[in-house]
Amino acid sequence: MMKTEISTNGEAPIEAREHRRATITQDHKRTGSAHLDEPSNRSGEEKKRSLFRRPGVIVAAAAHETTDDAFVDVHTVSVAPKVAGHVAVVRVDDNQLVKKGDVLVEIDPRDFQVALAQAKANLARDKATQIQAELNEKRALDLFSRKVISTQERDTNVATAESSRASVQADEAAVEQAELNLGHSKIKASIDGYVTKEAVATGDYVQVGQALMSLVPPRVWVIANFKETQLRNMRPRQPVQIKVDAYPDHPLHGHIDSIQAGSGAAFSLLPPENATGNYVKVVQRVPVKIMLDEEQQMQRVLGPGMSVVPTVAMDHGNEAAFVIAIIAVVLAAGVIFGAALWIGRVRRGQA
Repeated sequence: MMKTEISTNGEAPIEAREHRRATITQDHKRTGSAHLDEPSNRSGEEKKRSLFRRPGVIVAAAAHETTDDAFVDVHTVSVAPKVAGHVAVVRVDDNQLVKKGDVLVEIDPRDFQVALAQAKANLARDKATQIQAELNEKRALDLFSRKVISTQERDTNVATAESSRASVQADEAAVEQAELNLGHSKIKASIDGYVTKEAVATGDYVQVGQALMSLVPPRVWVIANFKETQLRNMRPRQPVQIKVDAYPDHPLHGHIDSIQAGSGAAFSLLPPENATGNYVKVVQRVPVKIMLDEEQQMQRVLGPGMSVVPTVAMDHGNEAAFVIAIIAVVLAAGVIFGAALWIGRVRRGQA
């Protein structure tokens, strides 16, 4: 049986032509879709890039100020004796927490006890003298009124009585001072705090005003030296997160208490004299006082001079609300624009 072939005058068979036409149509649709998608993708990428370049986003990213020029600070209290003498006993150790009124050091009280006894004896003697002098004064006044004694004798008795009264007052003051000295032989803590820089031992002879130790109160704060260009949006009561170098895993929280009225250099021992010689502008630093919002814990003792890194959050108040509103408008516009592009692409695909 012979096979019959249909001549197409050099053209491809009909099935081949139809298959090729379908392939070209599908390629054209895919190519067209790709060209339609490219502007959408480009606009989306440009939208993302422009979003992070908008002023609102830049302000939001810069809503925090930080510095590593910050340290723990506190008003330490120096402990010094008010009387001189030999130290009988030291009742505290370094880094010990003491309460107000606790005895820190005792000075040998025997000298002060003897002085108190002597003052009391003088007072008793002069009181007896005062009684006799006042009786003589009274008798002299009576006799003078009857013109028995002379004016000179009367005046002598009156002066003697006045002198005796003055001596008693002086003795009473001496007794009070002796009692104070005896009380000062026990040096007590004037505040609650930690004992630091203890420089006294049993048997030492201490002088009046000699520094024996210091007391560091538990209530501390942070002095952060921010650049003057960072103070533009800082205000009291703004929240602060504090990272202590000694305890990096335990961040603390606080707030700005106050900003010093002047740079730190202006209050230094040798302030700069900008009006003389060549002038070079240098960005100054201004101390900012930051109070802690939580009490100090025993396992994390904070003391003056310890390094911290505070971060001030300035994204609250009217400025923060304005920034948030700008960001919300930008995001809403982006969502609407993206939805419009997506709907248009869907419609073109259905057509």
